[in-house]
Amino acid sequence: MNIESLLNKMSLKEKVGQLNQRLYGWETYEKENGVISLSEKFKEEVARWDGVGVIYGVFRADPWSGKNLTTGLSKEEASVVSQMIQDYVKENRTLGVPVLLSEECQHGHQGLDSLTTPANITSGASWNPELYEQVQEIVASEIREKGAHLGLISTLDVARDPRWGRTEECFSEDPYLTKQFTLAALRGLQGSNELEKIPSNRVLAVLKHFAGQGSAMGGHNAGPVNIGNRELREIHLPSMRAAVKNGAELCMAAYNDIDGVPCHGNYELLTEILRDEFGFKGAVMADGCALDRLYEVTGDRVKTAAWAIESGVDISLWDEVYPYLEEAVETGVLKEEILDQAVLRVLRLKDKLGLFEEQDLQGSTFNEEYKRELSVKLVEESIVLLKNDN
Repeated sequence: MNIESLLNKMSLKEKVGQLNQRLYGWETYEKENGVISLSEKFKEEVARWDGVGVIYGVFRADPWSGKNLTTGLSKEEASVVSQMIQDYVKENRTLGVPVLLSEECQHGHQGLDSLTTPANITSGASWNPELYEQVQEIVASEIREKGAHLGLISTLDVARDPRWGRTEECFSEDPYLTKQFTLAALRGLQGSNELEKIPSNRVLAVLKHFAGQGSAMGGHNAGPVNIGNRELREIHLPSMRAAVKNGAELCMAAYNDIDGVPCHGNYELLTEILRDEFGFKGAVMADGCALDRLYEVTGDRVKTAAWAIESGVDISLWDEVYPYLEEAVETGVLKEEILDQAVLRVLRLKDKLGLFEEQDLQGSTFNEEYKRELSVKLVEESIVLLKNDN
């Protein structure tokens, strides 16, 4: 696929649609008495942008989404719904650009018919990144079997304050251990970084969160981070630097600020360090509603949209800011070349996943007994003896 040629065919509205990930994915379908249909909310979003770029959490099942064994999607149903989404966009829009489906996989895919794996704080205690990588291979195969393409996984956070309520998403307080498990997660989810295309039983890893979130003041989630440049570089950046060298294609910006600058509006962090210094060629995803928090600073959604994309955020998440990218370009607040750059990054990911070609989704090649054995083994290896009389 010549993605530059595809970009040239796109209207401004279609380009902006590729960068918006506004939907709560579980609202894209309705399931009544076992009969599944696409929702009007989904169809309205597709019509609004002449397509849709990315959708988060179509297969998510938990108390927040309200999806359970009755209302949620089995792996067979998930595969059907993912194809329904792709077919609808292809058949009802002029260009029919395929949709990226993103899913959470903090401790296994956060959906039905999925292996539950140990949380990161447990996995880190195993000191066995090779075993953790094998577990992530299973997670990748389950996500892709259902029809999704991106696995959101917390690997970059380093737990520096035990009061922080998200320390279970961290491997440890140590940057070296965190780096090794980040690379293991990357290899497990994506496969070899030597390949031009992502295999049909793997997904692209969205590494979270960039950067410094584990040092929030007072242990408050999303609080300000009171660290200097040396601590940022020695503790919080090594994992992402190593991941970029080993084929990382996506990361998620962090909620916190660094030295008073929110990560989602931090040009130095997302462009000068991540892209120019580390050589990152992939895309940066916003965290949920984080761009709305930038709006609280500016009071102007058009300026906020320009601020975020100029800083280096390519893909939104649930916010009411990136729809204003269209107006930002039309009013001259944002250069269309900057928008085009972000759209090209998204299209390149779709091409790398083979979405412009006929998809032949593979079923998971791992049997259920093997999956459970591997997950249990990781738990067993994580056990720490506080006292050993022998």
